[in-house]
Amino acid sequence: MKVRIIPTILTDGLTVVKGEKFDNWRTVGSAEATARLYASRDVDELLFLDVNARSRNSMIDRTLLTHFSNVLDVPFSVGGGINTLEDAKFCFRFGAEKVVLGTAAIKNPKLITEIADVFGNQAIIVSMDFEKDVSNGIRIESGTVESETKSLEFIENLSDLGAGEVLLQSVQRDGTLTGMDFNRISQISNLTTLPVIASGGAASLNDFHQAVLSGASAVAAGAIFQFTQITPKQVGTYLTEQGIHTRIVI
Repeated sequence: MKVRIIPTILTDGLTVVKGEKFDNWRTVGSAEATARLYASRDVDELLFLDVNARSRNSMIDRTLLTHFSNVLDVPFSVGGGINTLEDAKFCFRFGAEKVVLGTAAIKNPKLITEIADVFGNQAIIVSMDFEKDVSNGIRIESGTVESETKSLEFIENLSDLGAGEVLLQSVQRDGTLTGMDFNRISQISNLTTLPVIASGGAASLNDFHQAVLSGASAVAAGAIFQFTQITPKQVGTYLTEQGIHTRIVI
């Protein structure tokens, strides 16, 4: 399986935001312009997450979805406030290849099955947000609340529920450029046959390599691509040099 390098674009409505540890969000640009930039860089997949959709009691902005579908010719996944099958249908109707379910999947696991029954397992990414230890409750509500659902128990049921992939996000390392949590990536990867997308803290080319060696099938990253000179293509070249096959065009 070829490893995927997935730029993550965090949005708040129509703007791109930057934060640390799922907090302290500040506007850093236009989501549409950022999408166009990455599309021009030959990336093979993009991930859009609306960090405040749930607090607004709405899903990812529908105008934004329209922009994405009009400007992108690469697959993209969207997450943020998707609570129902109808929400997912709307995302797919406007060009999304996959939807990301976070809080909704924890509170209502049957939603995973409902969407999978209509669109297939490959269309669903379940986000598991953890703070310091994956043995604790999964974080929900944009990382602000620790749920009663334990990560290690939940991960074992995801495949049966109909999930296609797991997005493993470290709240503590998000946006910090301090390095990824390879122990947690390995721990979760060993518990499931589902592809694991590792996210949170990528700070160097070696972080991507180590995440893959720890079991990740893909690495999602935002800050390193926005605020350093490292590009997705450079990551792809580096991994190829280490003997790892990637989907990025080299």
